[in-house]
Amino acid sequence: MTWRTIARQDGVLTAGTRSSKVLLGLPILAILLAAYIYPIAGTDPITTARFGGFVAGTLTTLLPFVGVLLGYGAVVTERESGALRLSLSLPNSRRDVVLGKFLGRAGLLVGALLVALAGAGALVVYPFGELVAERFLIFVLLTVVFTSIWCGLGLATSLVVSTRRRALVLAFTLVFLFAIVWDAVETALRLGLQSAGIIDGPLPAVVQFAIGLEPGHAFQRAVSGFVVPTGAAADPGTSASGWR
Repeated sequence: MTWRTIARQDGVLTAGTRSSKVLLGLPILAILLAAYIYPIAGTDPITTARFGGFVAGTLTTLLPFVGVLLGYGAVVTERESGALRLSLSLPNSRRDVVLGKFLGRAGLLVGALLVALAGAGALVVYPFGELVAERFLIFVLLTVVFTSIWCGLGLATSLVVSTRRRALVLAFTLVFLFAIVWDAVETALRLGLQSAGIIDGPLPAVVQFAIGLEPGHAFQRAVSGFVVPTGAAADPGTSASGWR
């Protein structure tokens, strides 16, 4: 057995569960629904590039949940059942197991996203939209990277704890911190430093850089910089502040 075998077997087993089918269906439904609404609610010109900006906010909220829920039980479930010892007793290294689990589960979600984005591109272009192939492909690539990060974080929770319950709690803690309250944390930090007299304006550049490394911030800024045409007005899919 190799990491390829582990990835294949884990992908098949994961795809066969009802919960995984629901999780994989959520981003497909969200992306296709956004693509159906965008030509109606978006501003002209209707293009696949501007669609990236329209749907980015939704994906920033949805994909972290889906990614960690797919990944959090990858290793810890087998550890609880004792199956992990069997896997490691075969000619597999720990790296093979981790890499195989990651590729098996991230591959499922990435595959679902690629199908959904292909369908979304068709919905945006037909009948009056415009295909901006290069920018749309960049958006697809950024989405794949963002998805892989969250699948990896879900898998990481599965590696550092001993029970599924603890892995689930840790996974949702990461989602809550990064995907839900990160902006509030940034605001609280700025106000706290201002109240203490340490700063009298924006956060220092190095702190802003560190805060910007949060996956959702990085994803939306990359979409803004590399996908949405320069000078394009924010579409209704983004937050009130433009991105986050």
